[in-house]
Amino acid sequence: MKQQAAAPGPRFRQATQVKRVPQGVLTDKTFRDGLKMPFHEFWRLYLDAHRHPMTRGMHYSATIVGVITPVLAILHQQPLFCVAGIAFAVAMAVTSHWWVEHNRPLIRVNAFYGALADLRMCWLAMTGRIGAEYARLGLGDAAPRQHSLPAE
Repeated sequence: MKQQAAAPGPRFRQATQVKRVPQGVLTDKTFRDGLKMPFHEFWRLYLDAHRHPMTRGMHYSATIVGVITPVLAILHQQPLFCVAGIAFAVAMAVTSHWWVEHNRPLIRVNAFYGALADLRMCWLAMTGRIGAEYARLGLGDAAPRQHSLPAE
Protein backbone atom coordinates (compact mmCIF):
# COMPACT_ATOMS: atom_id res chain seq x y z
CA MET A 1 0.00 0.00 0.00
CA LYS A 2 1.38 3.36 -1.07
CA GLN A 3 1.48 6.09 1.54
CA GLN A 4 0.52 9.60 0.36
CA ALA A 5 2.83 12.42 1.23
CA ALA A 6 1.18 14.99 3.43
CA ALA A 7 0.85 18.48 2.04
CA PRO A 8 3.25 20.94 3.57
CA GLY A 9 1.77 22.53 6.64
CA PRO A 10 1.68 26.19 7.62
CA ARG A 11 5.17 25.98 9.17
CA PHE A 12 6.65 25.06 5.78
CA ARG A 13 4.86 27.87 3.96
CA GLN A 14 5.86 30.41 6.57
CA ALA A 15 9.53 29.46 6.35
CA THR A 16 9.65 29.77 2.56
CA GLN A 17 7.93 33.13 2.23
CA VAL A 18 10.19 35.90 1.00
CA LYS A 19 9.40 39.45 1.94
CA ARG A 20 9.78 42.05 -0.78
CA VAL A 21 11.96 44.98 0.07
CA PRO A 22 10.35 48.21 -1.15
CA GLN A 23 12.51 50.35 -3.39
CA GLY A 24 12.25 54.08 -3.81
CA VAL A 25 9.86 56.30 -1.96
CA LEU A 26 6.65 54.85 -0.68
CA THR A 27 4.04 57.40 0.18
CA ASP A 28 0.87 57.12 2.15
CA LYS A 29 -0.34 60.44 0.73
CA THR A 30 -3.79 60.40 -0.81
CA PHE A 31 -5.54 62.66 -3.30
CA ARG A 32 -7.12 64.54 -0.41
CA ASP A 33 -3.66 65.09 1.15
CA GLY A 34 -2.34 66.23 -2.22
CA LEU A 35 -4.98 68.93 -2.53
CA LYS A 36 -3.92 70.42 0.80
CA MET A 37 -0.18 69.97 0.26
CA PRO A 38 1.96 73.01 -0.66
CA PHE A 39 4.06 72.62 -3.79
CA HIS A 40 7.43 72.71 -1.96
CA GLU A 41 6.38 69.66 0.09
CA PHE A 42 5.17 67.84 -3.04
CA TRP A 43 8.39 68.78 -4.88
CA ARG A 44 10.58 67.08 -2.29
CA LEU A 45 8.39 63.97 -2.39
CA TYR A 46 8.44 64.07 -6.21
CA LEU A 47 12.24 64.22 -6.48
CA ASP A 48 12.57 61.44 -3.94
CA ALA A 49 10.29 59.29 -6.11
CA HIS A 50 12.50 59.93 -9.17
CA ARG A 51 15.94 58.86 -7.97
CA HIS A 52 16.77 56.37 -10.70
CA PRO A 53 18.26 57.99 -13.83
CA MET A 54 16.18 55.70 -16.05
CA THR A 55 12.97 56.86 -14.38
CA ARG A 56 13.96 60.47 -14.92
CA GLY A 57 14.95 59.67 -18.51
CA MET A 58 11.54 58.15 -19.19
CA HIS A 59 9.94 61.28 -17.72
CA TYR A 60 12.10 63.55 -19.89
CA SER A 61 11.06 61.56 -22.97
CA ALA A 62 7.42 61.64 -21.88
CA THR A 63 7.61 65.42 -21.42
CA ILE A 64 9.01 65.86 -24.92
CA VAL A 65 6.21 63.69 -26.36
CA GLY A 66 3.62 65.55 -24.26
CA VAL A 67 4.82 68.94 -25.51
CA ILE A 68 5.41 68.08 -29.18
CA THR A 69 2.21 66.12 -29.90
CA PRO A 70 -0.20 69.02 -29.17
CA VAL A 71 1.88 71.26 -31.45
CA LEU A 72 1.79 68.66 -34.22
CA ALA A 73 -1.93 68.10 -33.64
CA ILE A 74 -2.60 71.81 -34.12
CA LEU A 75 -0.39 72.02 -37.21
CA HIS A 76 -2.09 69.01 -38.80
CA GLN A 77 -5.56 69.79 -37.41
CA GLN A 78 -5.80 66.37 -35.73
CA PRO A 79 -7.22 66.81 -32.20
CA LEU A 80 -7.18 63.07 -31.50
CA PHE A 81 -3.42 63.06 -32.11
CA CYS A 82 -3.09 65.52 -29.22
CA VAL A 83 -5.13 63.31 -26.87
CA ALA A 84 -3.28 60.15 -27.94
CA GLY A 85 0.12 61.81 -27.54
CA ILE A 86 -0.60 63.08 -24.05
CA ALA A 87 -2.07 59.71 -23.01
CA PHE A 88 1.04 57.95 -24.34
CA ALA A 89 3.30 60.39 -22.46
CA VAL A 90 1.44 59.80 -19.19
CA ALA A 91 1.63 56.04 -19.71
CA MET A 92 5.41 56.27 -20.28
CA ALA A 93 5.92 58.24 -17.08
CA VAL A 94 3.64 56.09 -14.93
CA THR A 95 5.05 52.75 -16.09
CA SER A 96 8.60 53.92 -15.36
CA HIS A 97 7.67 53.92 -11.68
CA TRP A 98 6.44 50.34 -11.81
CA TRP A 99 9.23 48.92 -13.98
CA VAL A 100 12.24 50.93 -12.88
CA GLU A 101 11.70 52.67 -9.56
CA HIS A 102 9.26 50.10 -8.09
CA ASN A 103 7.16 52.73 -6.38
CA ARG A 104 3.77 54.34 -6.83
CA PRO A 105 3.52 57.27 -9.22
CA LEU A 106 2.42 60.49 -7.53
CA ILE A 107 -0.17 61.26 -10.21
CA ARG A 108 -2.84 60.04 -7.78
CA VAL A 109 -1.65 62.47 -5.12
CA ASN A 110 -1.83 65.66 -7.23
CA ALA A 111 -1.77 65.43 -11.02
CA PHE A 112 -1.42 69.21 -11.52
CA TYR A 113 1.57 69.44 -9.18
CA GLY A 114 2.96 66.32 -10.86
CA ALA A 115 2.89 68.01 -14.26
CA LEU A 116 4.52 71.16 -12.88
CA ALA A 117 7.15 69.14 -11.02
CA ASP A 118 7.90 67.14 -14.16
CA LEU A 119 8.51 70.33 -16.15
CA ARG A 120 10.69 71.70 -13.35
CA MET A 121 12.68 68.46 -13.14
CA CYS A 122 13.23 68.53 -16.91
CA TRP A 123 14.38 72.15 -16.77
CA LEU A 124 16.81 71.40 -13.94
CA ALA A 125 18.18 68.45 -15.90
CA MET A 126 18.62 70.53 -19.08
CA THR A 127 20.46 73.23 -17.14
CA GLY A 128 22.61 70.70 -15.25
CA ARG A 129 21.24 71.60 -11.81
CA ILE A 130 19.30 68.45 -10.90
CA GLY A 131 22.08 67.11 -8.65
CA ALA A 132 22.31 70.42 -6.81
CA GLU A 133 18.55 70.37 -6.23
CA TYR A 134 18.74 66.90 -4.65
CA ALA A 135 21.54 68.17 -2.41
CA ARG A 136 19.66 71.38 -1.54
CA LEU A 137 16.65 69.37 -0.38
CA GLY A 138 18.82 67.02 1.69
CA LEU A 139 17.99 64.01 -0.49
CA GLY A 140 21.61 63.09 -1.15
CA ASP A 141 22.75 62.06 -4.61
CA ALA A 142 20.36 61.92 -7.54
CA ALA A 143 20.92 58.18 -7.72
CA PRO A 144 18.87 55.10 -6.86
CA ARG A 145 18.87 53.93 -3.27
CA GLN A 146 20.82 50.79 -2.52
CA HIS A 147 18.59 48.19 -0.89
CA SER A 148 19.79 45.09 0.82
CA LEU A 149 18.01 41.81 0.44
CA PRO A 150 16.25 40.43 3.50
CA ALA A 151 18.26 38.05 5.65
CA GLU A 152 17.37 34.43 5.10
